[in-house]
Formats: sequence, structure tokens, C-alpha cells
Amino acid sequence: MRKSEIDTPALILDLDVVEENIAAMARYFRDRPQKLRPHFKTPKTPEIARMQLAAGAIGITAAKLGEAEVLARAGLGPILIANQIAGDAKVDRLFAIAARVETIATVESEFNIQQLEAGSARAGRPLDVIIEVDTGMHRCGAESPEETIALARRIKRGALRYRGIMGYEGHAVLLPDREKREKTARDALTVLSRHVDALSSAGFAPEIVSAGGTGTYDIAGSWPGVTEVQAGSYVYMDGAYRIVRPDLGKSALTLLTTVISRRGDRAIIDAGMKSLTNEFGPPQGKNLPVKVSRLSEEHGHLAAGDLEIAPGSKIELIPSHGDTTINLHSEYYVVRGDEVVAIWPIEGARAFR
Repeated sequence: MRKSEIDTPALILDLDVVEENIAAMARYFRDRPQKLRPHFKTPKTPEIARMQLAAGAIGITAAKLGEAEVLARAGLGPILIANQIAGDAKVDRLFAIAARVETIATVESEFNIQQLEAGSARAGRPLDVIIEVDTGMHRCGAESPEETIALARRIKRGALRYRGIMGYEGHAVLLPDREKREKTARDALTVLSRHVDALSSAGFAPEIVSAGGTGTYDIAGSWPGVTEVQAGSYVYMDGAYRIVRPDLGKSALTLLTTVISRRGDRAIIDAGMKSLTNEFGPPQGKNLPVKVSRLSEEHGHLAAGDLEIAPGSKIELIPSHGDTTINLHSEYYVVRGDEVVAIWPIEGARAFR
């Protein structure tokens, strides 16, 4: 099958670019004390995780249990679940994952510790955990070194195994101004270092210090004391990251659409909000200077100007945010050049429970 024969809307993966992006990030971490534990929330397919592990990643990061279950079924790990797990049903699923693949969970409070200890008792097995630290996202995480020390001490008294800490400078990764991005990231990592130093002084030196994203991979990836970086979007480089980090790889992910109407300078495509998201800005054309000016449920509006775009034309768009666009689809059409070489199921799509 040729790319032009794919029914639309459809997600396209350029496998040559994927391989280049994976290799480039692997080279950066190859000889550093910091290592890469890429985030699964972007690709959502074991095929990519398998390639990243083969290139030297020390494990995979997952945002949700559903994602971790996809990885466990594929026998891929170790898995770090960089989110808090609450509720007996979810805790029991967590321990089922840990029975199949080495798994590290994340806690930020006494509540989390109690829930996981109860799950440990039901499962009859321990569990590795790290403590999340709030380094500026103001979502979850211990807010002071004293709180982090208390949590580490509490973990050590029970059935869980303390492994370290995690902080995420997500409020920095997409800042387009380089100086502001670097300063915000350094400020966040300085907070993380205070917790590391306090833990070490109290006798709880962390084995794992996890941080970073694609926009700050090289800051976290050279920060003293950080042991691993959770960058994930680098593998596809969506539109937002191409603006923030044009020095990184090319865009590997596109959405193939068909023009269904052309009137004046307006072209209408068959991709709307049910197949494409735009929360990080309008999707852009890959090979044409067009952008999506508006999305409705089933239609996309292109500002076509005087471009020769006729009904029936197929256009590739670069999503501004890959993660959420991917979540709307069930498969990738994997191409080399114009040839479709594989169709990969997106097993982690909608795995948000």
C-alpha cells in the first residue's frame, strides 16, 4: 500500500524519522551518569517502547495504570508509574502489574502509603516506591524537604521499598523563550536538589532521582544528582515541541486528511475534533504552508489562500500536540518514504484508567 491509498483521517508514522529521533536521544545519554526512562504517554505502542529499550533506555515511564498494563502484557519494563494510584481496585491492578514486570510506584502522602501497604498485604508481596516532590507544577508532591524526609521514614517502617524521589518541571518544558525555559527548569531542579540533600543528610539518600521532559532533557540530563530523565515527546516531535526545541529531531507524526470541499480561499478537510486536537495551537501542514484555522466535530477549516488544493487532495498535518491526538486513534500507518510497511495498534490509546 502507498501512503496515498490510506483511508483518512489516519495517523502516519515516518519510521525513518522515528529511528533518527530515538538514536539522537540515546546518543545524548549514552555516556552520561543520567539515563533515559522515556515516557509512554506519547507513543502509546509497545513497538516504540521496544525500540527505545533496545537503544539503551533503562526502563519506561507510564502515566496511567492502563498504559502500564499494555507494557506489562508486552513484557516491557522496568516501569515507573509517575502518578499516584488511589482506590483498592486500582491498587490491586498495580500489584498485578508488579507481579509480571518490575514496577515502581509513586507516593506523595500518608494516604498513598497506607493504600499501597494494604495492597501489599492483599498481594503478599512488597512494592518499590519513590516520593514525588512538587518542584513548581503545584499538582501533586511533597512541598518541603521535611515532608519528604517524613515520608521516606514512614515508607521504611512498612512493607514498601523506598527507592528515591521524582520531580517534574512540566511548567518549563514548553516555554518558547529559551532563557526563561532554562531559568524555570533550573529553579525547579534546585528545589529537587534541596530534597535530595535533605534526604541524604537524614540517612535516606535516594537511589533514583527522576526528572525532566523533552523541552528540558538536556538541563535535567546534566543536573548533578539527577539519575534519569522522563522525556517522551522527542520520539515524534509534535508541532509545539518543534517550536520550542527546533534543535531536536524532525516531526515523525502526521495526520493524513482528505480535502472534501474548496470554496474561495477556504478548504475543508475530513478531520475534526474527533481525530485532531489543537490545544497547543493550530496544526500545521507538513509539506504545504497551511494551518488549521478552525475545527468542528467532523470538519477542519484550512486557510488555503491561493494554494492549489482541490477536493480529493490528501494533506499531511503536524498535530500541535501529539499525545492527545494519538489518544483519539486506534492504529498508526507506519511508512518508509511513500510505502506503508506496517500498521501498529495504539494499544495505550484511551488507557486512562
